[in-house]
Amino acid sequence: MKRVAPAVIGLGLLVGAWFALSAFLSDLRVIPSPDDVLVQLWQDRSAHLSNTAVTLREAMVGYLWGNLAAILLAVLFVRVPAVERVLLRLAIASYCVPLVAIAPILVVVLPGDAPKEALAALSVFFTTLVATVVGLRSSDATAVNIVHAYGGSAWQTLWLVRIRAALPSLFAGLRIAAPAALLGAIIGEYLGASRGLGVALVQAQSSFEVARTWGIALVISAVAGLLYAVTALVARLATPWAGRLLDVGVGETAAPRANRLLRALETTGFLVLTVAVTIAGWYALLRLFDLNGYFAKTPADVFAYVVSDPEAGAHRDELFAALKVTLVDAAVGYLVGTVVAVLMAIVVVTVRAVEQTMMPVAIVLRSVPLVAMAPLIALVFGRGLLGVTVIVALVVFFPTLVNLSVGLRAAPTPACEVVTSMGGTPFHTVTKVRIQYALPALFASARIAVPAAIGGATLAEWLATGKGLGSLLVVAYSGSRFGTLWAGAVLVVVVSVGLYALIGAVERPVLRRYTPQYSTR
Repeated sequence: MKRVAPAVIGLGLLVGAWFALSAFLSDLRVIPSPDDVLVQLWQDRSAHLSNTAVTLREAMVGYLWGNLAAILLAVLFVRVPAVERVLLRLAIASYCVPLVAIAPILVVVLPGDAPKEALAALSVFFTTLVATVVGLRSSDATAVNIVHAYGGSAWQTLWLVRIRAALPSLFAGLRIAAPAALLGAIIGEYLGASRGLGVALVQAQSSFEVARTWGIALVISAVAGLLYAVTALVARLATPWAGRLLDVGVGETAAPRANRLLRALETTGFLVLTVAVTIAGWYALLRLFDLNGYFAKTPADVFAYVVSDPEAGAHRDELFAALKVTLVDAAVGYLVGTVVAVLMAIVVVTVRAVEQTMMPVAIVLRSVPLVAMAPLIALVFGRGLLGVTVIVALVVFFPTLVNLSVGLRAAPTPACEVVTSMGGTPFHTVTKVRIQYALPALFASARIAVPAAIGGATLAEWLATGKGLGSLLVVAYSGSRFGTLWAGAVLVVVVSVGLYALIGAVERPVLRRYTPQYSTR
């Protein structure tokens, strides 16, 4: 009862707020009462079961493939750092490509349900990759040295030490990935399918069936929450030691700092190599799928569109004007979502009852698909900066909260008990001990949140505001302006990768100063 009661209270407060909003905004007719939604849910129960089965299968296929690829690539990154420096930007790019740009291409080149499965895999790949890399590099240096001293190979070190150390962080990524895979499959259905929860949602919205729309959103939230809960249960059973180990070593030390000029040349070389690999892969994919040049543009086509065409100047002006709007939308929502998530994570770790009360509410809110939530948020908060800020903050808030909560709990229990035994409060424990151990998780969350914020901003601009790059990409696609579509998508990716690198540049000196137990390459 001590565990269940707070969750019931939290969900009860959410339902109470729902009743209040449905009464207060009754004139808008966009928020039905819970009674009406429950009646509609019962009437549509058979359709919900069949649609849920379709969407869940698509999501789970993408979830398995996306996470498997992320884990294998994370192991390769840790074993061969040079590969990471080349391929990491490509991984970021896969996470930053706007869905409105890639979904039509996937529908054309992939058969059947493969486009939805691919979108689900893309939705989970990057977050799991970052979480796994952080976990693998959090190994205690003393344990690693012991394996080496007894003649253990690098692979034995990986199996005996690194994977065990990475499990808590990995499961944190998998918890985030479970609802994300479901939402990725739904967005794929939303953009083109014949069955599934996304299709039912589109039909209900287009018919202005408000109660049915909310009922479908509740079904999606329930399935996503169930996936999150199952993953959390598996994590608790598989990692009972998480947060209770004494860290007697100092972790992996950073590599010696090389000459600045040498580091600059090395970084430039890897950047050039990454660009070359990206361009080669781009051409290879176009040739592999034999895509029509009318809608599938090559790097040369994009370069000509923004640089050498007679109207290139007008094209650049259009793209950069839209980019300015998107950057403002993303930056404000990013800051709000991150600050709220950090404060909530500290409270959650400090006061157990708050976690049991608020985490179910956070899961429910994160599980509602943005394609259903964005129009409602626009009606309540307006179609300006405030409405976009709410949408982007919701996208940023949940993964930051989950990752940071795990990072705060990674502090050794004996170190926390020392502070308590000296008369320190839980707040002192957080500020003196937990935050230091949570810095890698915080920066990992910040890196994940940057592309998510830009993606959330473009989605909000598509569904709500009609401004920015999100709106420009949709208008370009509907008007068959594929040069604008591809150039805008490339611009989003380049900006996202650049901001990701900027956070990494800040991360390295901070972790070197405050968390020497972590390797910062």
